[in-house]
Amino acid sequence: MKEVVPSQLTERERYKLLTGAIIPRPIAWTLTKNQETGTLNLAPFSFFTVLASQIPMVTLSIFCRMVR
Repeated sequence: MKEVVPSQLTERERYKLLTGAIIPRPIAWTLTKNQETGTLNLAPFSFFTVLASQIPMVTLSIFCRMVR
């Protein structure tokens, strides 16, 4: 596995790394854990974007659907 040290990258290199992570829109495997039961849930997730580039971060956008 290749290690990436953000502090050793130029701003352009960080930008290219982050945009390469979200374009074209890939699927992220997202793992969550139920606090009460400890049950794990692994699910495909496609709604995420770059949050910052100085410290490279990708964020998930999660919302709860109203049950009718």
